[in-house]
Amino acid sequence: MEQVKRFGAGVLASVLAVSMLQTMVFAVDTAPDKQKIAGFAQAGQEIGEVSFTLGQEESELTAQMPQTISVSAEDGSEQQLPVTWMTQADYANSDDFYYAFVPQWDADTYDVAPDAEVPYILAQRTDATVMEQDGVRSMNVEASGANATAIFKFFVNTMNYSSAAACGVLANIKAESNFNPHCYGDNGTSYGICQWHNSRFTALKNWCSQNGYDYTTLNGQLYYLKKELSANTNTYLYNGKTINNKMLTYTASADNAYNAGYYWCCYYEVPANKESVAKARGNVAKNTYWPEFGTGASSSTSVSSIFSDVSSSAWYKDSVQFVYDHKLMTGTKKNTFAPNSALTRAMIAQILYANAGSPSVSGTVPFKDVSSSAWYYNAVRWAYKTKLMSGMSSTKFAPNDNLTHEQLAVVLHNHAGKPSGGSMPNYSDAKNVSSWAKNAVKWANGKGLLGYISLEGTKSYGPQKAAMRSETAYNMYKYLG
Repeated sequence: MEQVKRFGAGVLASVLAVSMLQTMVFAVDTAPDKQKIAGFAQAGQEIGEVSFTLGQEESELTAQMPQTISVSAEDGSEQQLPVTWMTQADYANSDDFYYAFVPQWDADTYDVAPDAEVPYILAQRTDATVMEQDGVRSMNVEASGANATAIFKFFVNTMNYSSAAACGVLANIKAESNFNPHCYGDNGTSYGICQWHNSRFTALKNWCSQNGYDYTTLNGQLYYLKKELSANTNTYLYNGKTINNKMLTYTASADNAYNAGYYWCCYYEVPANKESVAKARGNVAKNTYWPEFGTGASSSTSVSSIFSDVSSSAWYKDSVQFVYDHKLMTGTKKNTFAPNSALTRAMIAQILYANAGSPSVSGTVPFKDVSSSAWYYNAVRWAYKTKLMSGMSSTKFAPNDNLTHEQLAVVLHNHAGKPSGGSMPNYSDAKNVSSWAKNAVKWANGKGLLGYISLEGTKSYGPQKAAMRSETAYNMYKYLG
């Protein structure tokens, strides 16, 4: 077990004020002989970390924590305050992946200002516990950065959450499963990123099987989570729509990252000691995931200085900047984007696969023209298994065929969950839209995804014409931006 690691100021901020712990750590009356403490030298900050494995005694963790911490006395002098450590979570009966420990002191000797913020130490779980259930062996492993990114993008792009709300979800999933979709808990009765228990675990498996998803994958679990959040039912603790609607109210800010982490914990995960646990998770949302994800992807370099064929005045410049910054599209060569070249079916699969965080994919596809060594193999498998794209026939995907305008609308419509709404664009050739694409084209038009037509200065939609890379970038910018 490694010893506590000291950190400088500003790594994390804690909202755990001494006033919250008043009844536990100091008496209400103030005796004249008590030593008055004005505050802590590292108020509200993480001052160290310890690692632990599932089932390890709490005393083994606290034994590694410092016996004194720096405080400021009422006269301004710096002193060392003798402390012990405790967590407000139920460490002995829960299996979270982190716990925040806060200091305790002798209330008969020290009188600490009631509005002083306390520092804390973070305990991180690092074990790899192997379990087996239904023939599936799985491990609780270190958090995957790719999985965290995929979850964040799913809630922003598919669930329409603000970056703050998505950070709140991340903090909870981190604690529940370390972002590992194969994580079992509670002696094999809970499973997945959200640790679905008992009947909900069964419901996860059944829904995924009935809707073409693999319940053991991150993608399958995210879409089941979406289903729970859209359900007007109380069969799993609380009403899914109520939780979802509340999360949709949080605009992008650090404080709302905390609020979202707190609310999701209290009304979706509902762990033991939910009030204190929710505060810790809100804290992680605000201080860990908001700085990492909250401001979104950005680039300090203009694409006009990278690609010789993207001028600063081009109508698609901002769109190309968006897809480049978000690592959805790169150049066809080092210095060219090829905005007026056609996009292929494999390319759109790769774009959306990258947007999802390039999750792991299992199984095969029935398409004889999709080689397992092709650069787009995993993207096509993912797009096929998530029902975003189908083949041109039962055995042909046609990865190198140009993607048409109406096909692009269908793929994005599928990605959005096939919502209704919109109307056909007011172009003479709109009557040529294929019957299978009409609902998607109406939706795309209503969402403003066809705005590139007027920017190009053309007067037709061209449903069966190839979608250009610039047009696709515009669609991704309007759809995901």
